[in-house]
Amino acid sequence: MENERSLSRRNVLRASGGVAAAVLLAGCSADSDNGTDDGGSDGSTVTVGPGGSLAFEPNEITISTGETVTWEFDSASHNVVGWPDMHETVSIPDGAEGFGTMEQGGNIVETVEEGETFEHTFETAGEYTYVCGPHATNMVGTIVVEE
Repeated sequence: MENERSLSRRNVLRASGGVAAAVLLAGCSADSDNGTDDGGSDGSTVTVGPGGSLAFEPNEITISTGETVTWEFDSASHNVVGWPDMHETVSIPDGAEGFGTMEQGGNIVETVEEGETFEHTFETAGEYTYVCGPHATNMVGTIVVEE
């Protein structure tokens, strides 16, 4: 009897785990157009240094005014610099607010720990080009904000 109960419990767990996995996978494969220019991101999340690389992924996204972008740090030794006076590659629309993981005029090579996040809400339409301070020649990202 004990054996039958254990076997039955195992089968129930196995079956319910399969159903849960199927439901989760079905949600992942849903098609949606949510403003990203590349790769299936949700349109408001950028991965910084995915897998230890020197990249923002995606390196360009399109959002609407008033939306918030979240940068998720997948590896250490990176930051986000969106202050035009801190690097010549950085540009923001006239009248827009700069952004960065450091204060404006702060340490451009001050990095963020792996696993941390940074958020900024974009209120002005236009194109924003930002960099990772320590890797600015390789790590450049763009946010296009539409009205």
